Amino acid sequence: MLTRTRGIWLASLVAALALGALIGARWWGDRAAAPPAEPAPPAAQEPVASTPEPPETPLLEIQGTKLSGTDPEGRRVWDLRAQTLAVDRLRQRVVMTSVTGEFYGGGKAQLAFTAPSAVFNVASKDVELTGGVAARTPDGRTLRAARIRYAAGEGALAAFGGVVLTQSGMSIRADELRTDPALAQPRFSGNIVVRITE
Repeated sequence: MLTRTRGIWLASLVAALALGALIGARWWGDRAAAPPAEPAPPAAQEPVASTPEPPETPLLEIQGTKLSGTDPEGRRVWDLRAQTLAVDRLRQRVVMTSVTGEFYGGGKAQLAFTAPSAVFNVASKDVELTGGVAARTPDGRTLRAARIRYAAGEGALAAFGGVVLTQSGMSIRADELRTDPALAQPRFSGNIVVRITE
């Protein structure tokens, strides 16, 4: 009887060990299996094609020996035509000789001029006419000065050296003149002389 009980017990022990081995092998097999693949990084997305921005109106246009300047809104503010034109890359300027041109306001030419030389500053967008400048408005007023500078930031003109503004019945001399391109609001300074003419 004891032998029979011992045999049953031994058979139960062997069955339990076999079942334990089977469960253990399965558990270790699951752990040893390759870990799940990490999610792949999102594929580099193709850049979304954007609608191209309309090209900005250039602040400087060179056509042969003609330069045209515009304001940020694209309105023409001056034209320069020169016999010779040279680009000084080091100083960022364009140097011209035997210059003619116009300053604009409200879409119309306000002041036509001639000058022996001119310089356009690329960084500031200013224009300086030198060597003795002669200018004329459409209504016949005239302006003479040693030099005239157009300040792009202000949209204004400044004339220096022997300034003479002549209009119907009057001429005004001064060292300096500051005005708009149409000469509508001139402000004189330095040795002002007004001469009334008939």
